[in-house]
Amino acid sequence: MDYSKCSIGKYAIALLLVGVVHFFLTSPFNTCQWHQPPTEAILAAPQDDLAAALSKASMPNKTVIITIVNKAYVDGDGTTMLDLFLESFWIGEGTREMLDHVLVVAADRTAYHRCIFRRLNCYKMAGENWADMEGEKIYMSDEFIKMMWRRTLFLLHVLRRGYSFIFTVRTFTL
Repeated sequence: MDYSKCSIGKYAIALLLVGVVHFFLTSPFNTCQWHQPPTEAILAAPQDDLAAALSKASMPNKTVIITIVNKAYVDGDGTTMLDLFLESFWIGEGTREMLDHVLVVAADRTAYHRCIFRRLNCYKMAGENWADMEGEKIYMSDEFIKMMWRRTLFLLHVLRRGYSFIFTVRTFTL
């Protein structure tokens, strides 16, 4: 047996194999992507519920319209205060698209479930006791002051995340 011909044959097959692999890896028809995801995509991935809610509701300049509601604003017979608020976006001039940038922050379970039912951008305010924020609060009572501080601290968290906001306050006089 002639070993020189066998060695040359092995080298030829190895070289052919390397050429084929090189062709497929450098070919414009190569469909395999070996790239890592862009760093921006990794950094932009939401880390928590608030980040996800803000990201979904924000405008390109990171501005969001925030309204905080509780059971008193979403529950009742007939038209609720939340209904009136949402209707204003539908009947206003050039305001319909702004509804996509409204973040409804629910202070209790009732408000959160109503928000989800309406298919809005919803965030449930974190807290140990949802009952503390439920229902109407008498102006300047201890419960009212706690609710206002909780709201203020929430807005501070939004600012710390680099977002600007338009905060809505609903006041009605009868």
